[in-house]
Amino acid sequence: MPMGYQPGLDGLRAISVIAVIFYHAGFGWMHGGFLGVEVFFVVSGYLITSLLLEEKETTGGVRLSQFWLRRARRLLPALFTVLIAIGVWVALFGTAQQQSDLHRDYLPGIFYFANWGQIFGGAQYFGNFSPLRHLWSLAVEEQWYLMWPIAFYLLTRRKRGTGPIGRSILGVSVGVMLLTWWLASASVLTSDRVNLLYLSTFTRCSGLLLGAGAAFLWRPWRAKAASSSRAGSVLSVVGLGAAALLVYAFTVVHLTDRSMYRWQLASVSVLSLVAIAVVVHPAATWSRSFFGSRALVTVGKRSYGVYLWSWPISVLCGAYDGTWTKFIMAMSLTVVVSEFSYTYIETPIRKGGLRRWFARQRDIDWSTRTIAGGVVIAALGSSLLVFFANVQPFDRAAGGDNVSIDLTKVEAAAAAASQTATVPAGTSQATPTVAGAVASSTQPTVVSVAPIQPAGPARLVIVGDSQAHALAINLPSGIESAFTITDGSVEGCSVYIDGNVRSKRAGFNRSFADCGGWSDKWGKAATKAHAQIALVVLGAWDVFDVEVGGQLIAFNTPAADKRFIDDLGIGVAALRSAGSKVALLEVPCMRPKDVKGAGVPALPERADDARVAHLNDLLRQVAAADPANVSFVNGPTEWCNDQAIATNLGYRWDGVHVYKPGAKLIYETIAPALLAIPRG
Repeated sequence: MPMGYQPGLDGLRAISVIAVIFYHAGFGWMHGGFLGVEVFFVVSGYLITSLLLEEKETTGGVRLSQFWLRRARRLLPALFTVLIAIGVWVALFGTAQQQSDLHRDYLPGIFYFANWGQIFGGAQYFGNFSPLRHLWSLAVEEQWYLMWPIAFYLLTRRKRGTGPIGRSILGVSVGVMLLTWWLASASVLTSDRVNLLYLSTFTRCSGLLLGAGAAFLWRPWRAKAASSSRAGSVLSVVGLGAAALLVYAFTVVHLTDRSMYRWQLASVSVLSLVAIAVVVHPAATWSRSFFGSRALVTVGKRSYGVYLWSWPISVLCGAYDGTWTKFIMAMSLTVVVSEFSYTYIETPIRKGGLRRWFARQRDIDWSTRTIAGGVVIAALGSSLLVFFANVQPFDRAAGGDNVSIDLTKVEAAAAAASQTATVPAGTSQATPTVAGAVASSTQPTVVSVAPIQPAGPARLVIVGDSQAHALAINLPSGIESAFTITDGSVEGCSVYIDGNVRSKRAGFNRSFADCGGWSDKWGKAATKAHAQIALVVLGAWDVFDVEVGGQLIAFNTPAADKRFIDDLGIGVAALRSAGSKVALLEVPCMRPKDVKGAGVPALPERADDARVAHLNDLLRQVAAADPANVSFVNGPTEWCNDQAIATNLGYRWDGVHVYKPGAKLIYETIAPALLAIPRG
C-alpha cells in the first residue's frame, strides 16, 4: 500500500512557517520561532526518503535524474522569481546597506550555498537584515537533495532489510547531534562558532538524517490499523502533545544560547519526528484531523513560497521590529505575492505546464519567441549579477559629513597636559589619569606629571563594542598626525560571555552566549597593532539588568557591579599582556532613537543618565586599582549638557553610535589625555 498524500505533513509545515514568520517579525514572545526550520528539515528527510523507498520497491530502482528534475520543478521557479524580483527592487530602490547585503548574498543564493556564503563571508545570522538571509535553510535542503539520493542508492543497491539501514542512519543522526553538542561545549563559544553551529550543513543535517532513518522503520500506512483502536487515541494524544511542546520551544529558546546547540535543537528534532510519526499513522484520527484541517493544509501547501517571500518583503517594509502595523502590511503583501507565485508559477511548472506550453508554441514563430525570451531572462539575470558584483561593501556605522580635526587645538591641549593633569587624589604623580564624569562624586586633585613623549603618531587600538567600532572607522581628516588607529572591537559584545539582557522595552532580547573569546580578540588586536595605548569604549550593553542561569542580576547592585568590574579586569589584563597602556573612555549620555536600519531598537536603559553615571564610577574604580597602567578619560561634556548636539543624528546616527562629526568631537576631547600617557 503506497504512502499517498499525507495532509498532516502540510499541517506541520504550516505551524512551522507561521512560527518562523513571527520570529522574523521580531516579536519577542516568539524568539525561538526559528526552530520551525528544524521541523521542515525532519519532515523533508522523512517524506523524501519514504518516496524514494516506494519508488525502489515499485520499480526496482531509483531514477536519480527524474528525482532531481522533480526537485528542480518544485524549488527553482519560486526561488528564481524571488531572486529576480528582489534583485530588481533593491537595485532600483534599495538602500546602500541592502545593496551591499545582496553583493554578498546574491551569487550564493542562486547556487544554493547561501549557508556557507554567510559562514565564510563573515555575516552573522543574528542581527543580519539582508533580504536573502533566509536562503541558508534552502541551501541546506538542496545540498541534502543532491547528496542523499546518491547515498540512498548506495545503501539500498544490495538486498537487505530496511531495519538495519534505518538504524544505521539514526545512529549517524545521533552522532551529528553529539558532534554539535561537543562543538557547543567548547570553553569559548564565539559568535563565529555560533554562526557555524546554526548554519553549517554538517551541524544541521541531524534533523534530515533523523527523518530519513525513521522512514525506513516507520511506515504505518502499510498495516491498515483500525482508526477506532485504543492505540490510535494514545497516538493522537502523543502527537498533539509533541506539537504543543514544539510551540512551547518556539517561545522560549534563544538562538545564541549554548543550550540551544547542546540539547534544545536535538529535542526539537525528536519532537518533530514524534509528531510526524503520529500524523502519518492511519489510526491517529484526532491528530490527523487537526493537522489535516483545511486551513493548515492550505498554508502548508504554500509554505515554501510564503517562506521565500515573507522575509525579503518584511525587510523592505521594515517589519522586523515587532510592530504590528508593519507586520500586517508586510504579511498582506506576502499573501498576495506568494499566492500569485503559487498559482501562476510554482504549480504550473511543477505539474509540467512549462513543457506543455513549449509544445503548444511549436509553430513558425516558436524559435523566435523562445530565443527572445531566453535572451531577455539571461540579460536581466546577468545585469543583476554584474550590478551586485560591483556594489561596494557598506558599513552602517560609517557615515556623516567629512570633517577635519583641529590639530592646533589638540596640540595646545596636549602641551598643557604634558605639564599638568587631573588625577584622583591618592594616585601616583606620574599617572596620566583624567578623572571626572557625569554625576561623579569623585573630586580630582591637580598634580604635575611626566612630560609628554616626543612628537609622532601614537599607536592606538580601540576595543569594546559597536560604539568602539563606530569610533574607530569614522576618522576625521588629520587624525593620522596624532594617532595610528586600529579597530579591535567585538560588535554586539561587552565584557561578558553569558547572560541575557533584560530591558524595559518588551520583547527585546540579547544573549551574550556568543561573545566567548572577546578578551582574546582584544589582546590579539593590540598585539597585531603593536598598540602603545588601548582605548576601551563600552557602555551600550552595560546599563541593563541581566539574567544569568535563570537568576536576575539587577543593575547597580553589588552582584552586577562585581560582574562588570571582574569581567572588565579580564580584558584589561589581556591588553596589558599585549604591552599596551589602557585608557577607559567615559561612557556618554546616550539619546537612543528608533532608526531604520538599526539592529537594536531604542532601549530606555541607554537613555538613563543615572545608569550611565554609575557605570562611569565603576570605570574609575577599575582605573584606580592600577593607576600606573590604566587611565579613566573624560569624553565630551556635550553628550550630557548640549541637547542640540546630543540628539543630533548627524553626530550619532541612532543616538548611540557616532558618525564622523561625533567622532571628531570625541577625538578632540580625549587626544590630549591619550597623548599624555607614557608609552614605549
